[in-house]
Amino acid sequence: MLKTQKSVGIDVGIEKYAALSDGVLIENPRFLRQSEAKLKYEQRLLSRKKKGSNSRIKQREKLAKLHHKIKNQRNDFLHKESHKLVKNYDVIVLEDLRIKNMVKNHHLAKSISDAAWAKFTEYLSYKAESAGKKVVFVNPRNTSQSCSSCGEIVKKGLSVRTHICPYCGLILDRDVNAAINILRLGTSPGGATALAG
Repeated sequence: MLKTQKSVGIDVGIEKYAALSDGVLIENPRFLRQSEAKLKYEQRLLSRKKKGSNSRIKQREKLAKLHHKIKNQRNDFLHKESHKLVKNYDVIVLEDLRIKNMVKNHHLAKSISDAAWAKFTEYLSYKAESAGKKVVFVNPRNTSQSCSSCGEIVKKGLSVRTHICPYCGLILDRDVNAAINILRLGTSPGGATALAG
């Protein structure tokens, strides 16, 4: 794969799947969320079937097929997006997220599992390695609260989607602001916590 001499910081999320430091936003397909009503309906049908009956076995197979379809859709999306990123950038910087801890938040658990960030990171890492590119991990502390222009801390809750800095006047999508901070951390001496590739 050709070298591009380009580096990128990536902020993964739930609102958007990912924001890149160059302003590109990747939409979140939410495969599980989209199929949730259908899954619940099929699950209800299964619970009504008599245990041990042929119709229950068939219904279980139908439900399993639906789960398999969602998994395939997600994997296909992750493969395509990770391939694009490795093709377009030589250095990819990500936050070193503690996903297992984040899933403990019941409000976000389903959305985080649906996003499959760990698998996305895994795909990026092995694709980058085989292409002679690099994936760098940085400490996520304050990446979304720091202003990417002046470095001041600008506190904001998760519902606030725009970074507005009262110190330097920067107005930017909050996730793009975080992605710029992530890139800066990953390309500064001593900023990276792990390297792959």
